[in-house]
Amino acid sequence: MPSAELRDLTVHIDTGRWAETVLDSVNLTVPDGRITALLGESGCGKSMVAAALTGSLPSPARSTGQVLVDGEPVRNRREWFRLRGRTVGFVPQDGVTAFDPSQTVGAQLRDLEKRHDHWALDRACTAARYPTDLFDLYPKQHSGGQIQRAALAAALLPAPGVLIADEPAASLDTGTAYAVWTTLYRYAAAGAAVLLITHDVPMLTASRAADRVVLMRGGRITAEGGTDELAAGTDPYVRDFFH
Repeated sequence: MPSAELRDLTVHIDTGRWAETVLDSVNLTVPDGRITALLGESGCGKSMVAAALTGSLPSPARSTGQVLVDGEPVRNRREWFRLRGRTVGFVPQDGVTAFDPSQTVGAQLRDLEKRHDHWALDRACTAARYPTDLFDLYPKQHSGGQIQRAALAAALLPAPGVLIADEPAASLDTGTAYAVWTTLYRYAAAGAAVLLITHDVPMLTASRAADRVVLMRGGRITAEGGTDELAAGTDPYVRDFFH
């Protein structure tokens, strides 16, 4: 059974000023022991997939279909928090949002370590390439790359069975980004289900980290397979991502 799954999920948002179907009959599985990479142009619905899997769909949203994590439904934030720490870890696109702005990052990471007895804090920070000498800084005092790595460390501490990472290396230099991708690859290889949302096709191709690539367009999944398979396909939209 897949660790995380969307079954025929449709999400429609109507604010009163504009209305849009942001996910249209999406079927997606994220199996154990593998990295599933989710690609697509900006605004195609990738981050909405992460929102659905973490019970964080925006308040004007109406949805049909199912969101399942370890076979259990996730319909709202409360249900996701019930699973979080036992099953689900999330690295948001903006790492600052993973932390309380009124406390130092180190204090919050130490608190997470006390509440979860899985990974030691030093191990999580090393894996995420987050320098522990930044512990005394508040979230807003970090650079984009630093706080993104801190958010990855926070997500790893409970050793979740499902890890969702939304652009986890977008603000990093090439060497550090490669190290973070290697961490995600090793984490999946140890048995976790990892969903990696990314725009970084060159890194995806060079690292060979993803076992499977899923491509979105206009709120729908249009293709899936290995990087070599998709790059050699005939659909110009798909091929343009790899050339």
